[in-house]
Amino acid sequence: MTELIIAEEHSQLYDLWLNRGDRNLAVCHVDFHCDMRGLLIDRRLGQACFVDRRIPYIHRLDSGSYLSHAVMNGIVTKLRWVHDDFGGRTFDYIHCVKYETDFSALPYRLLGKKQCMPITYEEQTFADWNGPQPGEHLDIDWDGIAFAGYDESHIRRLMAEILERDFEPESIFMARSPDYCHPNLKLFEEFIAGLEKKFNIKAVQIPFARPVLPHASIFWDIYRKVDQYILNQIHKMGFY
Repeated sequence: MTELIIAEEHSQLYDLWLNRGDRNLAVCHVDFHCDMRGLLIDRRLGQACFVDRRIPYIHRLDSGSYLSHAVMNGIVTKLRWVHDDFGGRTFDYIHCVKYETDFSALPYRLLGKKQCMPITYEEQTFADWNGPQPGEHLDIDWDGIAFAGYDESHIRRLMAEILERDFEPESIFMARSPDYCHPNLKLFEEFIAGLEKKFNIKAVQIPFARPVLPHASIFWDIYRKVDQYILNQIHKMGFY
């Protein structure tokens, strides 16, 4: 039977996988953001690596990078990232997942041989997505459906599209991510109720304690600002 797990932040899913000892999972990740900060994926070779473990604000484990750590620790070996047309790397390009063809990935690819992990990976928009495939775990960030900038009619359309699809994933993990999603909590609760009805299950809520992020040194704080500026300029020129 499909299980439905609700959390406040997406990094709680990594903790769940780790505590269960999960390995070699196939995950369908529905999210406005990639949550793969610090990861470089070579789609042609089917492998992934960390861009640079020495940069603390990129490498740290949090809701923006939990999938990177899940891939590099062998927890997730098949991954599909699904997002709306307004979403994905076009709008979330600062410290987003890098691909082998990215201009900004070139310095990291030239740094020498890195430890790589096998990954079967695909990026899709909702228009091309037919729902979770057999054997996949459905991992939904609420902002992938109800991004803060969406109007309620668009959100309800996306909700209906997902609920009306014929699928039965291994499990469903739902993160609310309140910092990025639409403020109307009733929409979230309505969607959860729709999933419970669709699969005849009861959602389980994971307790949440907000993590305390390490304080960055002055050097790394300046480095981060310069890095973000450079990435912004690269994106303005039409490159990733």
